[in-house]
Amino acid sequence: MKISYRWIKEYVETDLPARAVADRLTNAGIEVAEVAPLVTGLSGVVVGAVEAVDRHGVCRVATADRHFTVVCGAPNVVVGVRAAFAPPGATLPGQTIHAAKKRGVLSEGMLCSEKELGIGEDAATILLLAPDAPLGSDLVTSLGLDDWILEVEVTPNRPDCLSVVGVAREVAALTGAPFRFPVITVKESDADVATLAAVEVEDPDLCPRYAARLITGLAVAPSPPWLAQRLRAVGLRPINNLVDATNYVLWELGHPLHAFDFDTLAQRKIVVRRARPGERLTTLDEQERALTESMLLIADAERAIALAGVMGGANTEVTERTSSVLLESAYFAPASIRRTSRSLGLATEASYRFERGADIEGLREALDRAAQLMADLGGGTVAKGVLDAYAAPRPHPRIPLRLERIRRVIGICPPKEEVVRVLQGLGFAVDEAKEPPEIVVPSFRRDVSMEDDLAEEVIRVWGYDRIPSTLPGGSLTLVRQPAALRRAALVRQALAAAGLSEVITYSFVDPERLGLLGWDPTSPEFMALRNPLSQERSILRPSLVPGLLEVVATNRHRQMPDVRCFEVGRVFRSGGPDGLAREEVRVGMALTGLRSRRAWYAGRDSADLYDAKGAAEHVLAALGVEAFDVRASAAPFLEEGRCGELVVAGEVVGWFGELALAPQEGYDLAGLVFLAELSLDRLGALPPRQVRYRALPRFPAVQRDVAFVMPEGLAVEEVEREIRQRGGGLLKSVTLFDVYAGKGVEAGMRSVAWNLTFQAEDRTLTDEEVNALHAAIIEAVTGRFRITVRGM
Repeated sequence: MKISYRWIKEYVETDLPARAVADRLTNAGIEVAEVAPLVTGLSGVVVGAVEAVDRHGVCRVATADRHFTVVCGAPNVVVGVRAAFAPPGATLPGQTIHAAKKRGVLSEGMLCSEKELGIGEDAATILLLAPDAPLGSDLVTSLGLDDWILEVEVTPNRPDCLSVVGVAREVAALTGAPFRFPVITVKESDADVATLAAVEVEDPDLCPRYAARLITGLAVAPSPPWLAQRLRAVGLRPINNLVDATNYVLWELGHPLHAFDFDTLAQRKIVVRRARPGERLTTLDEQERALTESMLLIADAERAIALAGVMGGANTEVTERTSSVLLESAYFAPASIRRTSRSLGLATEASYRFERGADIEGLREALDRAAQLMADLGGGTVAKGVLDAYAAPRPHPRIPLRLERIRRVIGICPPKEEVVRVLQGLGFAVDEAKEPPEIVVPSFRRDVSMEDDLAEEVIRVWGYDRIPSTLPGGSLTLVRQPAALRRAALVRQALAAAGLSEVITYSFVDPERLGLLGWDPTSPEFMALRNPLSQERSILRPSLVPGLLEVVATNRHRQMPDVRCFEVGRVFRSGGPDGLAREEVRVGMALTGLRSRRAWYAGRDSADLYDAKGAAEHVLAALGVEAFDVRASAAPFLEEGRCGELVVAGEVVGWFGELALAPQEGYDLAGLVFLAELSLDRLGALPPRQVRYRALPRFPAVQRDVAFVMPEGLAVEEVEREIRQRGGGLLKSVTLFDVYAGKGVEAGMRSVAWNLTFQAEDRTLTDEEVNALHAAIIEAVTGRFRITVRGM
């Protein structure tokens, strides 16, 4: 928000330069992003009077002591006006004025437009000044162009600083200088407004207060130079005296106003209501807008005439023919204005302020100020009284403030007198008769609701630099991470060490993507958002797979074909308590492309199903799970016969597999993708593993190999389980090291070989013991599964 420093100084007496004030505001939490002079490169421009104009645009311009011949074709050059005149030798932004021939006439200077002076955008007309502006006086001084503009970045919790008065109040509190509120005096006529107009609020929940004044006998005209220049200085375009009066008050007091052409209102009545089904309104920007029943409107007795708090309607716009104005000043519910503005894609200065919360008590001051200006500038009269619909006045909060609380929160406390001075300077009333003193919060400070907020106000004005530097004291308590966080950290560390990259994807997924994976997105087991930001992010993810596949697709489309990634995150299904979702923390993995990074020393093997299985088993190992089973499974998005599930203590804790062709094509993936997913919550619910000390072996181990020729349909896991069971306590490890099918092995059969390690803890095993145990294992396996031993 742009604010004129000269304007600020009308309400606070300070001799500090603009940059010093900007520094103090920034240190107090009101950030001033930039301080810049209003104009640069302007000198020697004076007030000139046009004494004569011929039909060829040749003018005679007078200053205090000289006459000049000037050629000017602007349409508003007429005899008698006073305007900005740059004689030879004057400088404008980017140029120096010299006498030069134009249309065969020597032109001795220039009558300047706003754009040529660098103070506005109008280049078609010259800048006209007040009729009583002293001839020959310096334009910079006459128009107040020796000014600085502060670009203030106001946070959403401080809408009171979206005004000149609000910033001036802060400056007064920070500097100790006196603060002056604008003098507001409304001269009313004898006609009672209640007999001329009416206001009805049908929806007080969205509009707790609506006030209006009636001004009649107005004449629409250009704004006086001082008002036009003040608006130009803050980036607003002057329009006419009536509209400019509302914009002036908007910037001065921070409260949005709207002027209706009173003669266009049906039955001279204002109705504040929600929009009706199918209702439409053409706004001031000449756009016809379809309205919904949740939007708050300003209407007359027959039709909608404005979007409440956002923009007026074209059907009641103030025009050159307007002579009577009904002036609106209201308070609208911030959420309602925000919803309407977002829904219509229509953001205005008014909606920006109403969204952050206007001052429900200060709207009368803004209304009276604007009515006063309109009557003064337009020559009108203000009807007696105010139409003020305020059914439930809001009391001012009272907050007890203890000095010891300030000291506890901040570490230091100013003297009581200083605390009172600071708070009163910020507009708070202090009831010192109470103990502790009670602070009455003004209506414009909606961000202050508790004692600690008051402590913050005191220290930010008193000065953060006054807080002494102290070393922290007290005892430190060691905090142990929750088990769920420890599990997630272990998994992240293990997978990152294995060469996988962690990714973070959206918790919302596209229903179409769920359909590609074989799920029905309309199923009640999925959690759909009532008001999604987009259709592509409208369902809470039931699995980490959609996000991981998006990551793989994104990388492949950017010429990164080798992807090894994982994500730890929550998934959601319906059926939780109180209608909420059932949440579960899972880890998902996706592998595609080469098994290892491309390098001269690395192989060129591609990742396969067993890499995904191995990644899942690596997670189990990191969590200390040693005993688990692997069995065949099926899923709609995995290739049949190329997937399995992991079972621990009889419960399925995860799965792995190869992505099926249909979702692979749906995600536009060129190569095979292998996936795995484990539930960390289910793994965490298992009985904790007992960690026991085991001494290093004192006696040597003995190894034997064995290979069986078995049908391809026989599960290797079943054979390995039988080997372990028959080996007993002396069989320390069983390692699958070869699977072969081809020449020398009957069709439909395969050769599977294991390495067996035997070891005793109390003696050295003899060959006879090992051979006997090895033979017993072979006999048990061949007898149970009807398979044969293959020669090694």
